[in-house]
Amino acid sequence: MNYYNYEILINKIAWFIPSKHLRKFFKTFLIDAVKNFYRTEYLININNKIKQNDNLVILWVGGGLCGQIRKYILGKYIEKKYNKKVKYDINWFKYNGLDDSKKFNRNFDLLKIFPDLDFEVANDYEINTYKSCFQFDLNPLYQFNDLLLEYKNAYLDGTPYDKNCFYEIKEIIKNKLDFEAYLYDKLDDKNKHILNEIRNCNSVAIHVRRGDFKLYGFIEDDYYINSINEMIKNVKSPKFFIFSDDIDYVKNNIIKKLSSTVLFSIVDINDNDKGYFDLFLMMNCKHQIASNGSFGYFAYCFNKNKDKILITPENMREYYIENIDKI
Repeated sequence: MNYYNYEILINKIAWFIPSKHLRKFFKTFLIDAVKNFYRTEYLININNKIKQNDNLVILWVGGGLCGQIRKYILGKYIEKKYNKKVKYDINWFKYNGLDDSKKFNRNFDLLKIFPDLDFEVANDYEINTYKSCFQFDLNPLYQFNDLLLEYKNAYLDGTPYDKNCFYEIKEIIKNKLDFEAYLYDKLDDKNKHILNEIRNCNSVAIHVRRGDFKLYGFIEDDYYINSINEMIKNVKSPKFFIFSDDIDYVKNNIIKKLSSTVLFSIVDINDNDKGYFDLFLMMNCKHQIASNGSFGYFAYCFNKNKDKILITPENMREYYIENIDKI
């Protein structure tokens, strides 16, 4: 049985235990038993000289499209810098597949949009073995350089990072991640109409992310109002295209605070399962007012306008500026 199935089964059984302490002990005991089972199987196969992958790193992939893009780029960086084989564990989309608010689906869209990527998916045996033998107890956000220099094999979950991997973004986006090539012909008439508008005016993309961000804290409405006023000072006759996962909030709060002279359009034609169309439209805008998170960041990365103006929240400013000359 797959490792993920064991986890689900153990959680269901433990749910009936009334004591929190005993429930935690029971879950830990059974998870360790599962890991020991796969470790034993791995050692038996090694001793029987069954060929194993050597210098293999398995990257856990979850979340939205931009999280998937980030893991793909990270995998290419690891292959190049550490001379390791990289495969990807995408089982999260099968066994979870929801945002942090448990409201919206998260689909594995990367290969749907870029079917020609050299993106090798790990099989269940590899995932079971590596999660049991080569997974390290690390913080959710961690640097992995020393880990990969010391160990031949690793299973990297959570959010591993190395700021130097942003050097890879420009080359990969240029050679591999061409939205125009894959998505333009898939746009329906409504999206093509908006795209035509965006390309024929001084368009400014505004991304208002809410949704699961209520768990982490929202950006104040004044940030968007002040950013719009700043764009008006620096861009001739701008038109603002507003994207959000909570359009009702935008209409009832931010829009009502805008001057009547502000020209804007709310883009609400793509549901959660077609978010990559919103990303495509945003990256075609000439300028951008970003929110927290990687959706706005990658819209900026993919934007080909050399004179683009970016306004970003203060807590994201260093993140953008640090990589601005590498994009």
